Amino acid sequence: MSDSETADSGRFNELLAVAVAGGSTIRAAAESCGCSERQGYRVAASPEFKSRVSEIRAEMTSQAVGELSAAASEAVATIRELLASTNEPSVRLNAAKAILNALGPMSELGELRSRLDALESGR
Repeated sequence: MSDSETADSGRFNELLAVAVAGGSTIRAAAESCGCSERQGYRVAASPEFKSRVSEIRAEMTSQAVGELSAAASEAVATIRELLASTNEPSVRLNAAKAILNALGPMSELGELRSRLDALESGR
């Protein structure tokens, strides 16, 4: 196989992996990459391909978590604004409920994270 064929194969494999990581079926991913379904399944069967799909999904998840974190900060600021005494009591009550409903799970998550970190550092 020549260097250009190897490069083309590498680009194809990456495009296929990105499509599959994004939720496409092998059939749809292969079609979008311009190859046969059979070739798509052959590439997808390799451990390297499966590993790359997992890496891409982890990157996508990390990016999504970053975006959600930024949005969460904005959401908290909005809820705090709704607590202002200038708002109707029902609006303030709903904002207070939203804060209190989120506080429990967030506290538990923080506690679990601390405990997990302690366990991992004890190895």
